[in-house]
Amino acid sequence: MIDWELNLFHSDPTLLERSDDDAYERATRLLQLLAGPGRLKLFHALSVGEDTPQRAALWSGLDQPYAERELAAMALAGLVERREDARGPVYAPRDGHLVVALHVALAHGNEVLGERHPRLLTGRRDQQRKVG
Repeated sequence: MIDWELNLFHSDPTLLERSDDDAYERATRLLQLLAGPGRLKLFHALSVGEDTPQRAALWSGLDQPYAERELAAMALAGLVERREDARGPVYAPRDGHLVVALHVALAHGNEVLGERHPRLLTGRRDQQRKVG
């Protein structure tokens, strides 16, 4: 079950500290499993409630056979949960952290290259830059 209230500000304060090497390895493997436009589109479809391969394919603009195959592979990899119901297999994101990561990645993808988020700029504008 996804914690829809999950965000980076209250999920884990230790994220501001350096993690152990194993945590970086696990995070890398997880991101590699989700990498690719098709998988990201399907995961996004699931995160907004399109829970069957048919609905996820339609929402994401992908072919249904591709969606069925990728969702099954994502379930085997542990990225999504799969259960059977009267409509057939139904999928849902397994981890709210991945939904947050998807949203952050999409926000970044929606920005123009080189454009900085206004909140990031305000703190830097107020600081004097030291040279040398």
